[in-house]
Amino acid sequence: MGDFSYPIGSTNQNTLIFRGSATAPGTCGELVQGTIKGEPFLITCPIDLWSEITVELSQGGDQRTHLEKSCRALKLTLDYLEKPYFRGFIKRNSLLPESKGMASSTADIAATCLATARAIGQELTAETIGKIAAKIEPSDGLMFPGITFCNHITGEPKKYLGQAPPLKVVIADPGGTVDTILFNHRKDLASKNLQKEPLVRQATDLVTRGLLTKDWQMLGYGASISAEANQVVLPKPHLAQWRKWASEVKALGVMVAHSGTVMGMIMHPDREATEVATYISCKKPEWQVWLTSMVNGGIK
Repeated sequence: MGDFSYPIGSTNQNTLIFRGSATAPGTCGELVQGTIKGEPFLITCPIDLWSEITVELSQGGDQRTHLEKSCRALKLTLDYLEKPYFRGFIKRNSLLPESKGMASSTADIAATCLATARAIGQELTAETIGKIAAKIEPSDGLMFPGITFCNHITGEPKKYLGQAPPLKVVIADPGGTVDTILFNHRKDLASKNLQKEPLVRQATDLVTRGLLTKDWQMLGYGASISAEANQVVLPKPHLAQWRKWASEVKALGVMVAHSGTVMGMIMHPDREATEVATYISCKKPEWQVWLTSMVNGGIK
């Protein structure tokens, strides 16, 4: 998507003091998302598409009034580190589209937090980054290692589930956007999540056991159940067709951005994923299609 700059203070090179960088993975939605006993959670699905953030800090310049999410992350991080007198300049280089459910905002925010800390010679724990991110908006748990069960509203990790499976993912975006903040403030969200809880529990059990035993068929089945259950919350008009294609190419299962637009296929290790991505692109040339891999969460 190219480079974007978000100045919130002086960029005069004569006043430049420190610079730090960090990269964060995006996601193909979530393996599972919903509630259990009313508590919101998701199981992360980090992928090999990244957002890179560079932060430059100075002690000069006037404060700007218009702040993007990354600028808020920078300020909150400086407050946490008790360094509020710095001004910053943020440079972003990302392959993640916005408002699609691929965690572009969380990746930017998380990478900004760590880049800001590194600019003054410090590091932040994933737990600290999660808490800062949650102050800005509901966030994916991509800052936590491996695949993680977490509360995306509070930013708290609940359980480490294991390493990311060595699997390719074909992702498609039919179009449209979803605002994460507005989605999570829907008045009917709690009742819709309660309605799908039995299926979400089943999906969680299957995905958790699949990761533990390295049974990728089980993992794919669980993710597919969660994707179908989410139709009562955020219906995807093309999900039935997507599942049909997944069956035709013998994918392990499908997953969705539960609060976004994208859909993913979890590819069997013996299946040529490039051919599947090409197949989807030919079927729907107006869709945007990615071929990538699952990766472990964590900020680099």
